[in-house]
Amino acid sequence: MKILIDGQTLLTPEINRGIGTYFKNIVENILENDFTNDFYLTTVPGPHLDNLSPWARNKLSIVDSDAYEICASSLNQRDLCELYSKAIKNDIEKLGIDLYWSPNALMHNVFLPTRQTERCAFAATIFDLILLVMEKEYAKHLPAAALTAFKDKLKQLESEFDLYLHISRHTQSDFMSALAVQDKKHIVTPLAAKNAYQPYPFPKTPSANEYVLYAGGFDPRKNMDRALEAFAILQSRHANNPAIRSTDLLIACHMDEASEIRMLNRARQLRLDGKVRLTGFVDDDALVRLYQQARCLFFPSLYEGFGLPLLEGLACGLPVAAANTSSLPEVAGEFANYFDPYDVNEMAQSLYQALQAPVDYLSKLMRYEYAKDFSWQKTAQKTLEAFALFE
Repeated sequence: MKILIDGQTLLTPEINRGIGTYFKNIVENILENDFTNDFYLTTVPGPHLDNLSPWARNKLSIVDSDAYEICASSLNQRDLCELYSKAIKNDIEKLGIDLYWSPNALMHNVFLPTRQTERCAFAATIFDLILLVMEKEYAKHLPAAALTAFKDKLKQLESEFDLYLHISRHTQSDFMSALAVQDKKHIVTPLAAKNAYQPYPFPKTPSANEYVLYAGGFDPRKNMDRALEAFAILQSRHANNPAIRSTDLLIACHMDEASEIRMLNRARQLRLDGKVRLTGFVDDDALVRLYQQARCLFFPSLYEGFGLPLLEGLACGLPVAAANTSSLPEVAGEFANYFDPYDVNEMAQSLYQALQAPVDYLSKLMRYEYAKDFSWQKTAQKTLEAFALFE
């Protein structure tokens, strides 16, 4: 088969976030596990290709076109998408492509080409339906045009695509409930934690700065206001426990200045002065160290397509307190203390249970081995099996 991978993700800020983690790992592992197909990547030459290993870059055939630089154009979005779609059509027909794959179809900053040829099958990776499931919440924060564009992409996926790669069973269920795609091909291809995520190799020495870790984004579905309330309840309820009293809440994610000010003001209102620490964006190596040195992971999200931080935390041996919503129980299995993310008292209790959970060598090893049962190699193999349906 000849498979054309849409490379727009490489040129977006998401290349350093969850979607970028998926893109880099799935492409690398597909290339490592396949020796019969030919893979092409739509992009332009440039430093963004350094996100892929030299070996992967050598195995990929780069499909360069002026149309793949159109983000800097002064044309309107409709004309840009039409130009992009024509370029995809031309390359599909010129190269004899058997399958076109968009690994990042629903993001606002990538084009989803309209199907202008029947020469090949069209495939897309579906991460989540957050803007549809939580439309009311996001309507307060996004322009109406952004929600319209998202819904237009869903209609296009519904009518023009043949194969959907879902990152969780829950995402597949949401997608199939929302769209008339029951007669199309659906494959679940879970995410995985990178090999760098593993327990700290030496016994952890308790310090005066023990912390609960939250690692993830900062938007309406992340539920951070309730997370702060729950942490304040934990501190108040167990004020006589020195271990709880000396534990901070460490929030590791990018946050704009206004959000940071609001978060710290709310912490002060809840009498958490000095107890909430904000790291801002941290790179992968620093994030691994934050996981390894944490006391437990706190993940209060209202909705996730997968919830990769759960696997990253478990791979580092951490106890976990997590919301019982969407895909999270599917990801963490029996290795989390679950709570209703709308009930701050229940959140506080689950967090307390996670802080009391054992962190001896065998307990950490069990969590690590569970997390490592998810692997990018398995995900790549499932993806290749899905592509083979269209040979």
